[in-house]
Amino acid sequence: MSSASRRITPISGMMLFAVVFYAAGYILFPMYALVKESLMGIGQLSFEPYRQFFRSSLLEASINSISISLLSVLGSAAVGTFFAYVFTFFEFPAKSFFSKLVLVPLALPPLVGVISFLFLVGESGMLSRVLALLSGASPSLFTVNGWTGIVVVHVYSFYVYFYLFVSSGLSQLDGNALDASASLGATRARTILKILLPMLTPSLVGASLITFMSSMASFSAPFLFGGATRYLTLEIYAAKLNGESSSAAALSILLLTISVCALFFLRWWQAHKQYLLSSKGTIRVSAVPHGKLTRILVIFSAFALVSLFALPIITIVAISFVKEGSWTYQIFPTSFTGKNYLHLFEEPRLLEPLLNSICMALVATAGVVCLGVTASYLINRKHFPGRRLLEVILSLPFGIPGTVIAVGLILGFNRPSLFSFDSILIGTFWIMPLAYAVRNLPLLYRSTTAGFEAISPSVYEAAETLGSSQVRTFRKVIVPLLLPSIVSGALLVFINSAGEFVSSILLYSYSTKPISVEILSQLRLFDLGVAAMYSTLLMLMVLAVAAFSNRYSRATIAT
Repeated sequence: MSSASRRITPISGMMLFAVVFYAAGYILFPMYALVKESLMGIGQLSFEPYRQFFRSSLLEASINSISISLLSVLGSAAVGTFFAYVFTFFEFPAKSFFSKLVLVPLALPPLVGVISFLFLVGESGMLSRVLALLSGASPSLFTVNGWTGIVVVHVYSFYVYFYLFVSSGLSQLDGNALDASASLGATRARTILKILLPMLTPSLVGASLITFMSSMASFSAPFLFGGATRYLTLEIYAAKLNGESSSAAALSILLLTISVCALFFLRWWQAHKQYLLSSKGTIRVSAVPHGKLTRILVIFSAFALVSLFALPIITIVAISFVKEGSWTYQIFPTSFTGKNYLHLFEEPRLLEPLLNSICMALVATAGVVCLGVTASYLINRKHFPGRRLLEVILSLPFGIPGTVIAVGLILGFNRPSLFSFDSILIGTFWIMPLAYAVRNLPLLYRSTTAGFEAISPSVYEAAETLGSSQVRTFRKVIVPLLLPSIVSGALLVFINSAGEFVSSILLYSYSTKPISVEILSQLRLFDLGVAAMYSTLLMLMVLAVAAFSNRYSRATIAT
């Protein structure tokens, strides 16, 4: 690509202005509002909200959040690495089916996963009651709550990161290195410690940091399983509900600092820690010998875990057919009906939360596509001052918890400003799509950037040689090549937005209540069937979008 084509033209200048305006107005401005509120909430400069960190209650909340996140990392690493090892080195019937089944939690909205465990192993959970009946012990012995409940839900939700990262690392491991280690007399344990683990370190560190950030930002699991224990996300939520804006802002900054430090450590690690294993010739697929008994035990354990992980999904679908008030003290529901679903069409108000979520997710996705593709094009194909700084700012929301984003938007747009076009956005339809867009823009930006990196510079040079303008080249050549990356990123944005709960619970109004908040409302009314019905619909919608994305990707590759 020539230097002339990398210059900023009037059209690309307008595009750059739009991206900079977005970054300044909807990422930096809410963060500035957070800092300002935490220091000037009482009308004068005060560090009192930050002094509260050293009080026992808030220090306890911070320690609890960090401890839960570390335990979640360890549990997710054990489960995800085990699955990656089994599906890489073992052959067994229906392997392809089970390898797809373990990915289901990735497409499951966080709130749906939490509620499924509530129905399964909560205080009145079916599995808890069955185990109590079989053992003769008290159901409370098998009830999962508190720290245990949160960690179990987090492991179920986040082990997929380790599975994907470690599977990728194992697939690139040269089997010749393992053979060489064995021929030199190394034991299997020494081979794992000296060869396998160093090669997998980047995968393990990357998955660990993503899991840690996701656990720190978690709201649904602590909210429903935490009980009276304090956690940072819940403290922010409680402070905002109580009108303590300065405390909410200060706590948000603390949570933001922890998450962003983890994000920058991840970026630093990926840039400076690279493990390479040189080999001559073609890399041979890794093969690790296992005894017959080991194979039986490992495969049986994998089947048992996959079946156990499928139980929450089966449970929530079954309960969606439960008649209201028919499941109280019984182990299993005694009365089933399809009226929970029929009521959606008989009572339009029941359909409103689902339609709200779809509408707001579509608006957020459209905005993210326009901004994400534009930003990726400018940063990857144009030269301008501050290019890398702009990239860092646009990537920042990846490390910002949804609670912090919501509080920042509340403080930034509860009064007219330049970025709200002299209007108040809080309480309007637009604030929630804006929150979804801010949080998910890095997903589409990264996806589109990967697409740009795959396009050879010769494509641009050929278009210039044939006399095509930059606009025509972008529209006729680049966009079709980027379309698979754009579609996959857009579908991921839609999935995350449709099931968003963390920021929604702080931003919604009566007329914009999304399906995730309605699920919580039905739980509070003890209408378990309707809550499960909404959860099932949300889960099916997400899985349908994910299946379409997968089918589209395969069709694109085939053509």
